Amino acid sequence: MWLNALCKLEAAAAAMSPTGWVGLAEAAERTARKMKPQEIANSLNALCKLEAAAAAVSPTGWAGLTGAAERTARDMNSQDVANTLNALCKLQAAAAAVSLTGWAGLAAAAERTAREMKPRGIANTLNALCKLEAAAAAVSPTGWAGLAEAAERTAREMSPPDVANTLNALCKLAAAAAAVSPAGWAGLAKAAERTASQMNEQDVSMTLDALGDLPAAVAELSQSARNQLEAAAEREAPNMTSGGRRMTLRGCEKLKLKIPSALSE
Repeated sequence: MWLNALCKLEAAAAAMSPTGWVGLAEAAERTARKMKPQEIANSLNALCKLEAAAAAVSPTGWAGLTGAAERTARDMNSQDVANTLNALCKLQAAAAAVSLTGWAGLAAAAERTAREMKPRGIANTLNALCKLEAAAAAVSPTGWAGLAEAAERTAREMSPPDVANTLNALCKLAAAAAAVSPAGWAGLAKAAERTASQMNEQDVSMTLDALGDLPAAVAELSQSARNQLEAAAEREAPNMTSGGRRMTLRGCEKLKLKIPSALSE
């Protein structure tokens, strides 16, 4: 509970001493076996944001925390699943401690809760699965269909980061992309059009780069959507990192969009 609170209180976290972080990490380790689904999801989510706390967790502690995630997976709700998978894809030491049975349980939990997922939840879940090979390998064809349907269902409510993360994940998860219907691709293309004016530099580069590998989505882009994406790239290009610029150039070339002036110099 304290870890979850501290990740939202920057001033308090900044004032924490190294000894304090060790104490909190030890407390998380000690109580892991009694944690309920939301508690373990929140603890892992906090640890992926609090580097000092994560650095203080021992190998035995990671084993205990991931053991708690494995034990509670069958009782997790959609938000617990999304937060747990999202945290595990950022915490290498934790992910390394998850057993194959554990990944299967978490994949099953994602399948079971997909129909309840909100835009951010499905975006984070797909984004995590494209980075957690063991978890993705445990998702069944029916599971991918359910996750794809969740992306389709929530597309009209997705924020710019949700759109970018979902498309980025789908271009890397062939089984998920194959399960998206033509209407689903149309909805995701419309979501990219709707949110383009609000995208930051990372959202723009990720979206364009992903679309370059998703011909089914590109086929659904209207001329208005193309115009919106071109305008977003032009607006955000000066703020992009070198990696973001490469992704944007690649996407623009594949989609046959105008190259932003900041990238054509």
